[in-house]
Amino acid sequence: MEFGELPPQMMDAFMRILNNHLEVAQVNLENEKVLFPILAFINRDFNAGQVLPLQPPMNSQINSEASLDVAVQILANSYFERALFSCSTKIKSGASDIIEAIKTVIFDASGMAVTFFTPYRFKGLFTKKITYSKNIFDGVTRNFFRRG
Repeated sequence: MEFGELPPQMMDAFMRILNNHLEVAQVNLENEKVLFPILAFINRDFNAGQVLPLQPPMNSQINSEASLDVAVQILANSYFERALFSCSTKIKSGASDIIEAIKTVIFDASGMAVTFFTPYRFKGLFTKKITYSKNIFDGVTRNFFRRG
C-alpha cells in the first residue's frame, strides 16, 4: 500500500506528527549528535504525551529493528490513538554512500503504521546545525502487530 492510498485525514495527521517530531529531533541531534530510540504516545493536539526511551544512552550502538520490536510489544499492551517510534540509523544512498537518517514509524490505533526515513547532516564549523533532506517514504504496514 502506498502513502497516497491512505485516507486524507490520516495522511495529514501522519505528516503533521512527522513534521512536529523532526523539529524536536533537530534540537536533540544538535545536542547529542544522535537520536536514541524513543516511543512517544501522541495526543489529539499532535504533541507527544508520554515519551519512553527504549535504549540507555550509554550504549552508543543503536539497533533500530530490536528497538522497534520493543516499541510494538509496548504498544500491544497499551491504549493509544497514535504513537511514534524514532531513532537515528544509517541508510544506503545511491550505489554505495551510507548516510545518517532518522527512522520514524508512526502508528495508528487502527493497526496502520507508516515508516519514513529523513536523511540529515551536520553543517557548520563550530556550531553544528542539522539540515534535513527530503523525507523518504518507506512503506505502510496494515497490521503492525503482525510484523516480522
